[in-house]
Parts: sequence; structure tokens; C-alpha cells
Amino acid sequence: MPRKRERTVKGSCWPCKQRRVKCDLTRPYCRRCTGSGATCSFSKVNVRWNARPTKSAPAAYQNSTTLRGTPRDKPMHDPRVTGDTMKALSYFESAIWPLFMTTPHPCPSPISLALDFEPVLLSICGLAASHRRMIENQPDGTTNLLTDERTDCLSKVRERLQCYGSDPEILPRLLVAVLFLYIEDGFIRCEEQSASTISHQTGAHAIVEHLGGLEKLIAESKSDVPHMLLSVFSSTDLTRALLDDTAPCFPARVWRQMERGTVWWERQPLGVPYGMSLALIFEIMTEMAAYRESIKGKEKLCIDQIRDFERRLQPGFSVIEPNHLDRPEQGLLSNDDLKNVNASQTVSFAKTFQHTALIYLYRAICGLPARHHLVQQHVTSCMETIQAINPKSKVHNCIVFPVYVVGAHIFTVSQQMQILERLNCILDALHFNSLLNIRRSLEQIWAEERSERSWKDMFVSLGENVLVL
Repeated sequence: MPRKRERTVKGSCWPCKQRRVKCDLTRPYCRRCTGSGATCSFSKVNVRWNARPTKSAPAAYQNSTTLRGTPRDKPMHDPRVTGDTMKALSYFESAIWPLFMTTPHPCPSPISLALDFEPVLLSICGLAASHRRMIENQPDGTTNLLTDERTDCLSKVRERLQCYGSDPEILPRLLVAVLFLYIEDGFIRCEEQSASTISHQTGAHAIVEHLGGLEKLIAESKSDVPHMLLSVFSSTDLTRALLDDTAPCFPARVWRQMERGTVWWERQPLGVPYGMSLALIFEIMTEMAAYRESIKGKEKLCIDQIRDFERRLQPGFSVIEPNHLDRPEQGLLSNDDLKNVNASQTVSFAKTFQHTALIYLYRAICGLPARHHLVQQHVTSCMETIQAINPKSKVHNCIVFPVYVVGAHIFTVSQQMQILERLNCILDALHFNSLLNIRRSLEQIWAEERSERSWKDMFVSLGENVLVL
């Protein structure tokens, strides 16, 4: 039998592969592309947008729906975009967008905005491609190559920034695109040389300030998508500020206003007589970070301020009132309320952040060592609360910050194994590179003597581009 003719050469550039012609492999631009005027690229990474993900992908990504809930046997098409782009949007909507919210029913995804505004479309497709590569290339899932889609997205963002004055609606839309770039680099591409999480954070903050500040944006927000993304942006800004021992970008007063709209966390269920909202905890944590910044270089602490933080952060319970004795039936919960109390993971979720905030208070502000009994009592309580959270619940995927802080302050091998088990469980659900970085950071902390290390020195091994939520 005659030998089958090979139309392409291994390692060919992408234009030659697509045209099925022989590439001479000349870098950075081959002669065929130079002669034909094509854009030569050897760095593009192919992502297989097949209907069925790889077998290693979790069941959550093996769903049977595509864009906007349309069955796969009746795919939705949009004449403005290609088939691969529609598949990327479908993957983003079904597999990525729900990961950033603990609520059972996430707010609608920004697909319509993406179809109308190219920078948002490119940022979403880039995020989907990066996440898909992370799943297909386990265990590392990383690449040092900068994709063409990412370059196009950055180029379009810069191009629109130069002409936003002619259209007042451009800047809020650009904010959405920049926030998706921030999320992609901070959670998925954080280990790559091309990651620019800090630059995207600076750019997003500059746009927010140019639009009148976060409080104004929250008050005037008419869409769930920007509001939800701003809640992620503010939360990750706060957690990184706490880990880096710096002040967050936004004031404490924004958190209660933030919770009036769509946020990534689930609010306390009605009828639950105890617990605190996550917004209130974030408000206190922001105040503590600001106080910590104000006392740097000073020798004496304000003990009244410390006690005020303690009092506000202690897990709260209802107290006895005279009418409880006169009319005991007045405090009875309905069957639905009891069901919420027994089934909801929201209270335990908030408590993990309460205990983490108290660990920060004693370690960063008061300067107590890691083995101090005030620190360890909240480490133990937080570990118990983490164990009470169902690994299959959505809130379990958003306790990375408490798991990381508590994990850095435990000393027994059995507890370290419990923390690793939780991190691996979250990694299996999210497939974020940031979790690999956090796991390595904890293993490095455990391998060193850290009793006398300061709060900031304890987390110095975490990469600067990693986001923790």
C-alpha cells in the first residue's frame, strides 16, 4: 500500500495547520505566512470544545445543556460569532459561572452583554479556554503561552479605553471585561509568567473610581452581573489585604450596602435565631485592617478597641427576654424554619469567617504567637466548623480563605491531613490553579518552624497573583 501523504508537519504554525499546507517551521514567522500575508503564530493553544469533556472532568461539567438552557441536540447559533465561540460561551455559562456563587440559583450570566460588546466576549472566552485547559492538563494544568484570544482582548480593552469619552456606556462594560481578566489571572493563570492579577486589580479600581466610587456603582447598579462581580472583586481585595498585612482598597461601610444587591454569598436563612451575615463580618474585618494600618510603628494598642472587635465577632446567640417566660409559644419556629436550620450550611459558612477574623485580630493586630491559647481556641473551633460543612455543598467551595488561615496555624499531622483533604475536595470541584499554589504554601509553612513568625511572614510564600476567596 502506498504511504499516506502527510499534509502538515509536526510543530507547524497555526495558519499552516488550518490551511493544511507544509510549514517550514521558521520562527517567529514562517515563510509561507510571510508570503501570503497571514498572521503567523506558534504559541496558540488549541482547546477542544467537544460536547463531552474529558473523562477526568467532574460530573458538574458533564451536563446536558448548552447556551441558555438549550438542549445539545438543538444548539443555539448566533450569526455574529463562530461555532467555537458559542461553545466557549456555553461552557462558561454552565461550568464556570455557577462556581463563583454559593446560592442554589445563580443570577443570569452575562451572555447577552458578551454578544453585544466584544471585550467582554473575548474575556469570557479566554476564561473558558484557560479553565478547560486546566481540566485537560491535570495535574499542573498550566502553560506559559499567551493565547491569541487574550492578546486580542487586551488590545480591544485598550482600544475602547481610548475612546470611552464618546460613549458613557463603554466604561461600565469595560469594567466587566477587566474583572473577568482579573478573575482569570487570579484563580486560573496565577502561576504563569503572563499573569497580571495586580495590574488588572489596579485597572478595575481606577475604572471604579472614575465612575464615582464603589458606593455609587452599587447604588446605581441596574444589572445583577456587575454587582455580583464587584462583590467578588471587593472580597478578594479584602482577603489579599489581610494576608499581605495591608489596608484594603474600599472602606468598611460598603459591605452592608453591597449585600442589598446580588452577591456571591448566600444570605442568612429566615427564622435562624443566631449567626451573623457575611457582609457584617467583612465590615468588621475591613475595620480591623484599617486599624492595623493605623497602628503600624506604634508600641501601644488601644485595649478598648481590641475588646470591641472581640465583642462584635463572637458567634452570637439570642438571649432570654421576659416575654419568653410569659409566652413561650411566641418563639416557636415553623417546620420550614426548622428545615432551614437543619439543612442550611450558611451559618457554618459565616462562622468560619468569624473565627478566621478573630485569628487575624490576635495574630496580626495583637502580635500573639501562633501557639497562644487565644489563637488556638479559634483555630480549633474553626476546624470543627469546617468539618461540619458538607463537602458537596456550594458554600464548601468558598471557604478557601478560612481553610488557608487555619491550616497555617495548626501543628498536628492529623489536622494537616484534614486541611489537605478539604483543599483537594475544593480543587476537584473548581479546578483552579490558585488552590495548587495555596496547597504548596501550606506544605512549606508546615515544613518550617513558625511559632515565632509574624502574621505577614507566615503567608509570604503565597504568590502575588493568587486570589483567595
